[in-house]
Amino acid sequence: MDLYAVTSSKEYRSIYTAHLMNHLIHYKNRIVKNKQKLEAAKTQGEIPEDLVESLRDQGFVRPIALVLCPFKKDAYDFVQRLKKIIYGDDSKTEVWNSHRFEAEFTGGAKDLTDKVDLPEDHKELLEGNNDDCFRLGIAISKKTLKLFEPFHLSDILLCSPLGLRMILNGDEGRENHLLSSLQMVIIDRADIMLQQNWEHITLIFDSIHSQPTKIDTDISRVRNLYLEGNAPHFSQLLLFSKHQNELFWALMLEKAKSHKGLVMHQPILKGNLSMIDVPCCQELHRFSVPKGSTQSDERLNYFRTLTGILPEGSCLFISSYFDFVRVRNFLKSRNDSFVSCHEYAPENKVLRARDMFFHGRKNALVVTERFHFFNRRILRGVKQLIFYQIPSHPLFYTEFINMWSREAGRKIKIILLFTDSDNLRMQSVFGAQMTKSIFASPRKIQAIVSE
Repeated sequence: MDLYAVTSSKEYRSIYTAHLMNHLIHYKNRIVKNKQKLEAAKTQGEIPEDLVESLRDQGFVRPIALVLCPFKKDAYDFVQRLKKIIYGDDSKTEVWNSHRFEAEFTGGAKDLTDKVDLPEDHKELLEGNNDDCFRLGIAISKKTLKLFEPFHLSDILLCSPLGLRMILNGDEGRENHLLSSLQMVIIDRADIMLQQNWEHITLIFDSIHSQPTKIDTDISRVRNLYLEGNAPHFSQLLLFSKHQNELFWALMLEKAKSHKGLVMHQPILKGNLSMIDVPCCQELHRFSVPKGSTQSDERLNYFRTLTGILPEGSCLFISSYFDFVRVRNFLKSRNDSFVSCHEYAPENKVLRARDMFFHGRKNALVVTERFHFFNRRILRGVKQLIFYQIPSHPLFYTEFINMWSREAGRKIKIILLFTDSDNLRMQSVFGAQMTKSIFASPRKIQAIVSE
């Protein structure tokens, strides 16, 4: 059964690790028993064809599980939990290449003792080894845990999305066949991967269960479900995230094809508006989108009609970098006075942009969500906020509102553009009940005023 779960606890990692080990042990035991049956039949003469057919138990390649993690520190934690399950409290463990693993997957910790103003979730993000490009093959043999095994000899592939994509469709090769026989795919901390590059995930899933161009295994042992292209219906997809997002739902609804069904965990959210500690007026602008494929165009068209030249102190928050490029070009075309902070801007330009905005030499500051996610800086001089789309990270909505410049002497004005497809994001910020009321209202513009 496929599963999409929203959780802020890390204990789910132990649960899915134990589940993965249980599946792997049963799978290996079946292969060993079937091999013994074939060898016993061989000693008695020719092996019956019906016996050969009944003992098909393998895929095209050896790897049967793929675990995707955003950073090396998450991969390190997974391996530690795997060792705990295999060896328990036994101090005598047999782990191949353990010293190399410790050297490559630990370290990189930053001293955050003086960063008292950073949110706790950002401190957790900065701690540990944040390398997001890695691949690790893991093989399990009796009581031996083998790390850094060649992928074609591995049982589990532990990778970051970027690291795996590089060998599927990159400079380091085209090894799509390695994903042809996966029985379990686990996406751990999908909310972080969303801020890295979700395109890596979509490209990886395009390669999963594809028919390989080369086969190195005994074809008589390959299960018919792989030969007939039915592997997606007999595999399991598990996705874990701290919050909801429409892209997670889209991935699960498109790729989760298990014949045992799909469980979508949708908690009743209370939102985080209570975290706003400044007086504000939130204007919620709803616009219509006839087709999902035209959402980006419709959002830009509505923004064009909504705003004139941006006044001094305006901060424009944009969730998508592609939308940022379009809005930036539009603002340039009408000669708006603005600067921008985005994830590809060098540090010196970011510092200069923030200084010009704070001192009023530029009226507006355009900020992307990924920039704020990886930097989490307080932007001073904000007097008006425009959310081009509600953030995918729910805390960012209240964080930006709380950046309001108290020197403005009045309530901060907030403008939020939203459409029906933003429902899941709205629930994370406004709560399930208030979101339901907002979408039930026939008004195109609604206001929430707080003192």
